[in-house]
Amino acid sequence: MVELKGYKVNSISFENKVKNGTQLKLQNQVKYNVNYMDDDNRCVGIVEFRVADADMNPFEIRVEMVAEFAYEDGDEKPDIHTGSFDQIFPFLRQVINNITSMSGMPGLMIPIMKLNRDTVSVGKPEESDESPLN
Repeated sequence: MVELKGYKVNSISFENKVKNGTQLKLQNQVKYNVNYMDDDNRCVGIVEFRVADADMNPFEIRVEMVAEFAYEDGDEKPDIHTGSFDQIFPFLRQVINNITSMSGMPGLMIPIMKLNRDTVSVGKPEESDESPLN
């Protein structure tokens, strides 16, 4: 069972130079990587998210977040990967909503995304003793 221990936003970039009333055709891009510290049964997930207009209007949001998770012996890495993403994603949605609503435009609620366990690629773990949340 994967357990979220904490998260933080590393960076936010927001551009909204479109004229009022412009209809946007938004596209989302997400990248999610997990670094495992198997000796401690913990991992760090890094999500990079981008929202931009498909018609190249000057609208873009970029967010990078990092989160620390604990997991149990016997948990499989594809399950840890998807479970950790499921736990951090609601916080990402809230960050996007807050950024847009505080900028004078209607709050943007990005759609829920789920990772497919069968397409998760697990590489060699990176060793680290320090949490990136500090």
